[in-house]
Amino acid sequence: MFLGVVRGSVVATQKDPGLEGAALRIVLPVNHDRSQAGPLLVAVDNMGTREGDLVYLVKGKEACIPWTRSSLAPIDAAIVGLVEGMSV
Repeated sequence: MFLGVVRGSVVATQKDPGLEGAALRIVLPVNHDRSQAGPLLVAVDNMGTREGDLVYLVKGKEACIPWTRSSLAPIDAAIVGLVEGMSV
């Protein structure tokens, strides 16, 4: 798992059928101090996030697990939690 900040949304007029109903967000991976930790990525939003929210994500095979609508959906990253507070 890693941290990210939601930077925007993706609107897709055509999607893979396994992604029907999915909200797609643009996320900037960050370190615990919110400094950039990688390039922007697109993630399926399982939490109903908004721009500016600090979230935690999973990548790879684990990203499909929270998406119960289709286990074969082409998901590479998924938002699985909203960070309300953090102590380092």
